[in-house]
Amino acid sequence: MSLLTRTTEDFFERIAGSISPGLRRGTASPLFVLHRVGPLRVSQLAEELGLDRTTVTRHLDDLESRGLVDRRPDERDRRAMVASLTPTAQGFLDDMRVRNRALIRRICADWTPEERAMFGLLLPRFATEGERVFGSALPSGPGRSQSSG
Repeated sequence: MSLLTRTTEDFFERIAGSISPGLRRGTASPLFVLHRVGPLRVSQLAEELGLDRTTVTRHLDDLESRGLVDRRPDERDRRAMVASLTPTAQGFLDDMRVRNRALIRRICADWTPEERAMFGLLLPRFATEGERVFGSALPSGPGRSQSSG
């Protein structure tokens, strides 16, 4: 797990820097969500990322200053803001998706069709179960109850 985590973090750190010099993976994370799901209210984006709105707003300020994100008032509630990718960011992330698929094909090039099929079944299952288990495993410590009820 630590090797997978470290490899993934390093990969996303390199991607962030390739999007814009000095951009860090944490600040770039809204880009990946917006690329996957499309424009979102800042509050929805914060929920998707598991972050508070203040943090997401700081990330969006940085991304907007780099020309990667646009924000506009929500048409249904002008008090709320909707974030979306700029055409530049959209194009870069579309190209990145193609490059990443090529990398995955390279990684799996010598796998049998059965191994690729099994991996395709087990990885999403592992991620879903991991989210359920790790998400419910809150660290204990001062002020935290050992029971959930």
